[in-house]
Amino acid sequence: MKQIYSFIYIVLCLMLFNTSASALDFKFTDLEGEKHSLSDYKGKWVLVNFWATWCPPCRKEIPDLSDFHLETDDAVVIGVNYEPGIKDEKLKKFVDLYLISYPVTRVNEAIIQALGEPRGLPTSILISPEGKIARRVTGMTDGRRINKMIEQYNTKQ
Repeated sequence: MKQIYSFIYIVLCLMLFNTSASALDFKFTDLEGEKHSLSDYKGKWVLVNFWATWCPPCRKEIPDLSDFHLETDDAVVIGVNYEPGIKDEKLKKFVDLYLISYPVTRVNEAIIQALGEPRGLPTSILISPEGKIARRVTGMTDGRRINKMIEQYNTKQ
């Protein structure tokens, strides 16, 4: 009986190790019709930002996220609109009005499977250059906070 428990323990450890060792990946199509994959950004920090047009904190953080995306060479932002019922035309007008500089996509099952459901909006998930979740933030964030999270992650490594 002891051998069975040892075997199960080893198998579970190997499964956990293999799961944590593999990088996250998901595919999405942005509002311009371009296809992307998270793995396209391997070697860069990726901030996946769940947001909605009706969310005041989401709207407030957009300019800073746009600046961060444009001004940072080793990081990108991906906006994930979390409004299943919004029409394409309305969403595109919103993106243009707010001068969003980063790729925007609608939420899809692949993104949810990879990152999980957000607990609130906005929610940002910082993914390391190796493709692992480094930090999850519910609530507003900005470039200074993102840079601090990156610095903290690098210090731990």
